[in-house]
Amino acid sequence: MDIENPTERNCVPIGRHYAGPLNLDLDKLLAGRLLIQGTSGAGKSATLRRIIEEAFEYMTTVIVDPEAEFANLAAHIGATTIKATEITADGLSAAALRAREHRIPLHIDLSDLDPEQRIIKAAAFFSGLMSAPAELWANTMLVCIDEGHLLAPHLAGRAQDAETRRLGVATLTDLCSRGRKRGLATIVATQRLAKLSASVTSELLNFLVGLNVFDRDVKRAADFLGFSAKDAEKLRTLAPGEFYAMGPALENGATLAKIDPTITRHIGATPELIGSADHTAAEAEALLALDAMRALPQPDRGRLTVKGTRALDAFLLDPSATLAIATVQALARISPNATTCSELSAHTGRERTDIHDALDTLTAIGAIETTHREDTRIARLSARLRQKNAHVDLVALA
Repeated sequence: MDIENPTERNCVPIGRHYAGPLNLDLDKLLAGRLLIQGTSGAGKSATLRRIIEEAFEYMTTVIVDPEAEFANLAAHIGATTIKATEITADGLSAAALRAREHRIPLHIDLSDLDPEQRIIKAAAFFSGLMSAPAELWANTMLVCIDEGHLLAPHLAGRAQDAETRRLGVATLTDLCSRGRKRGLATIVATQRLAKLSASVTSELLNFLVGLNVFDRDVKRAADFLGFSAKDAEKLRTLAPGEFYAMGPALENGATLAKIDPTITRHIGATPELIGSADHTAAEAEALLALDAMRALPQPDRGRLTVKGTRALDAFLLDPSATLAIATVQALARISPNATTCSELSAHTGRERTDIHDALDTLTAIGAIETTHREDTRIARLSARLRQKNAHVDLVALA
């Protein structure tokens, strides 16, 4: 390889096609970004992994990992893992800026976040990358995003999620559209084109398209590749690891290629099939601990099976009503904490049997949550009453 030629120096091999090696031109990637798309099992994540293994020595690399599948790759390239559950959104923005400044490779683990927080924290990280001052733009960075549809979805799952979705789409689109002159080369991998925002895909000029089975995905992928309806059917028959490559950083026309194997193992690979263990019925029941999970029989409180005013009348006429009211007042004093039957007995000066009867009465009307009828029985106010009682300071039973 002629090291005096910068174009050749910054090309990395990622696979092979009919005419020879398939190379990725990192300089042109910086200018045009890349979309890797294929349904589950197509080899999308393995392709992203292959690119990172080949390119990390050329550019500071960031792996944005929604499913925690790239930890071993992060270790391989010397990237620092940041668990987004442990860092605030502002902290992620600051970490992104410092990584640019000091050329530190990062692995952003977004697993264990709910969908809304995953988008918010990823957006904060992308904003931090984009906020780098002009003097840091020369510190080029390869930003590799797996499962991009989780961070910039085409549609919000619920009406309440619409604003969060707009944030995710806006920040990822901005990263793709304005990242070039800021030294940010973005790769977005996704299983479903139909689930990834069109605003993001419109900013990507290079494509690696693998197996597709859904009609909407096939149609959108065919549009990217310039395929006719007849040629689009080829996308349904590709083998794992086979991708059509097209774009300035790859091939001038859509070229079928086979991606080379990776050095690191793909953590998210589908497990091998394995049958069930050979247990007897008794062994299975013991291993499942079913005895400890059996539903408690509802106490037979007779008159308390009615509702409304009749239920109130039945409660007031119940022999345990007085003690039940005292018990509720005791539980309210320590809400949201719970206490035991023994502590309630000591607090009220009544026998444990009487306390059990009072707890059964309160259970029948949904006033408390409780466990088995035994000395270690635990009770606390129901969720409804805890909410109404939220202003009460916590104290101990006297």
